[in-house]
Amino acid sequence: MLASTSAWPPWLLYFRQFDSYFLLFATAAAATAIFTPVYILAAHRLGWVDRPGGRKRHERATATMGGLVVFAVVGAGAVAALRLDNLVGEILRAHARSIYALLGCTLCMALLGVIDDRHGVRPRVKLLVQAVVALAAVALDFRIRAVTLPWLGSAELPPLAGAVLSLLWIVGITNALNLTDGLDGLAAGIGLLAAAVNAVVAVYLGNHYMAVLMALLAGALLGFLRWNFYPARVFLGDTGSLALGMFLALASLHSAQKAHTVVLILVPLLALGYPIFDTLLAVARRVVRGQPLFASDRDHIHHRLTDRSRRPSLAAMQIYAVSVVLCLLCLAAMTANYFVLGLGLAGVLLMALFSARVLGYLEWGGWAARWSGREETRVLHAAAQLARLKVPLARDGGELARALAPLAAEIGCRRLTLDLAGRVFEWAEAAASPGADSSSTSAALELPIAAGAVVRLFVADPAAIDEERQQLIEDLGRAVAARLEQLKPTA
Repeated sequence: MLASTSAWPPWLLYFRQFDSYFLLFATAAAATAIFTPVYILAAHRLGWVDRPGGRKRHERATATMGGLVVFAVVGAGAVAALRLDNLVGEILRAHARSIYALLGCTLCMALLGVIDDRHGVRPRVKLLVQAVVALAAVALDFRIRAVTLPWLGSAELPPLAGAVLSLLWIVGITNALNLTDGLDGLAAGIGLLAAAVNAVVAVYLGNHYMAVLMALLAGALLGFLRWNFYPARVFLGDTGSLALGMFLALASLHSAQKAHTVVLILVPLLALGYPIFDTLLAVARRVVRGQPLFASDRDHIHHRLTDRSRRPSLAAMQIYAVSVVLCLLCLAAMTANYFVLGLGLAGVLLMALFSARVLGYLEWGGWAARWSGREETRVLHAAAQLARLKVPLARDGGELARALAPLAAEIGCRRLTLDLAGRVFEWAEAAASPGADSSSTSAALELPIAAGAVVRLFVADPAAIDEERQQLIEDLGRAVAARLEQLKPTA
């Protein structure tokens, strides 16, 4: 016979009051651990895979859009918890409107991610959709109402200022998690830690319904991480990273909503410290370089860590370790006085500066070189954008080859050919006649863009095609492949 609960130690009795949370966490973890391999098999059969090539470092076609499994489990768990016949169920039903609002906004981001993963969505369109969903979330009361800063105390925000700050927070965190998803297990691991610390914050402040949702998310991500860590068998995809960013952005606001005596802004900032810091660095270098803010690159923190160690798993673990420290500081922020909190924040800033210095982000020569070449970079990206606009208008292989001309000329390409299963279409600069043999003065760079389709670029100096130019060429290659699919009957 089990011993009476009165004989249990006090610390165990304390944790017994969170039985429902632990049960939901464990159930969500088991569900994603079981259903993710089933989804992987289905994704391969349906063609929902991310194929290697270009900036992608994985070596085989890998199932993507794994976020569908994570948030299917979270949504199902939330609906089931709403029906619990206990105190947790009662608390959730009292906040059903907020729960459904959170799940609805997350669903919108997941649908946007599905479209992006399957067909591609222009960055500005993604940002517009995110802004619309964020406005809806603010209207549904996911907003910042007050801030508390070290040594200054707490201050209520005017409604408009709170709404604008909330909008920036939601859109910013959504994109920060999306940018973080560039290394196996990174976004899922960061999300797991952030969800766990938000659950503790929510319990501490009495937001038990948000603690339930955070426990479900943490459990779902833990089970998913088994298949997403290096070498990943499934990716979150934009489907998962956008939904994860939206969910955490909104939940972190409500987790700390009652915290008028703690740091309302700093608690979520610390919980999501890594993706925020990495995003700020990305914005800074793109502004200095003259790149569009929505341009992608391989200069994120996780890229530099991977290049240093040559081990993606080690890079992920290093970032996990930093995130654990930030999460512990986040928990300390709830109870520490302003002086101690200020010292902690100063330590975080010093740690950030030290990390940036070690990774080479503070080398003045590198930033100066970026600045000096910013006009050239702007012209390069403008040429790529012009080519992107021309490709969807092309009606045959010849027009597709000519559509690539703006970028080809800008990268020093004298001639290019588009080989469509033996049918060759060509473009050449005015100084070189089409069909002329340039093999003696140019090297050919081959880019397979689709089954039986290859783009060959003849350049005088292959070393001049740096990583940024290579990436732009590959992006255009994907656009050409998509247009070829549309022109299949006539191309």
